[in-house]
Amino acid sequence: MGHPKVIALCVALLLASSSGCASLRWDLKKSFRKPGEKLATFPEIVWEEYDCDTQQRPFFIIEENELVPPLVYPGGEFNHRMIYVMCPRESTQTVRGELQTRIRFRGDPIVSKQTVTFEIKPGRWVVDAAVALPDQAEPGIYAYELVFRGHHLRFDKSLTFVVKAR
Repeated sequence: MGHPKVIALCVALLLASSSGCASLRWDLKKSFRKPGEKLATFPEIVWEEYDCDTQQRPFFIIEENELVPPLVYPGGEFNHRMIYVMCPRESTQTVRGELQTRIRFRGDPIVSKQTVTFEIKPGRWVVDAAVALPDQAEPGIYAYELVFRGHHLRFDKSLTFVVKAR
């Protein structure tokens, strides 16, 4: 059974806000995510988990790719979280490349950021980024795109989110 204070808080927020407890859940989830990267699982464990001896290396997979919250207001901010695993050719090898992020609306890029060097590291890594929307963002469906180009490793990912009018 839920904690009475949490239930009371959700009921109060539900009555005071049209977005209710779902919004509180997203805000709470986002508040625990600080920009940056952190090692979640050592390379040896990932190597065993994915049987990297039998994989073509560098072996790379994105296990999680999400935006929190999925509904944002103009000038607001969301969190992009990517959790990846990588098994390199050699035990401590990394893969360096260019990482580009874009926000698209109606097919056109409205925000673009290019990181000259991004490093994919062995093991399981959690990478969090805070992404700000322009104040003049129009209501509608948007895409957040992530493109990486490195030696022997490339990926393109896209997620959608909604900008809601204030």
